[in-house]
Amino acid sequence: MKIEILERSDKEVYIEMDVTDMTLLHPLVEVLIKDKNVDVAEYKIGHPELDKPVLHVRTKSGKPEAAIKKATKQIVETFTGLKEGFEKEF
Repeated sequence: MKIEILERSDKEVYIEMDVTDMTLLHPLVEVLIKDKNVDVAEYKIGHPELDKPVLHVRTKSGKPEAAIKKATKQIVETFTGLKEGFEKEF
């Protein structure tokens, strides 16, 4: 997946992501908004066929990049556990 940092500061980042649907962004935002150090976690979509979604994260404390890394790690762990559960049963 290709990402591009559009804007960055100590507490805020805007990232354009080359994804075709929101299947990946929705769980990421859901995990981010549960983080007590995150103030804002959202994604915006312009025209669905012309624009790429932009993830916006603003933190109360810490760097937004660190919050994103932590959230992606949690998502990977969750889906790995789900995969292992299915493999065990099937």
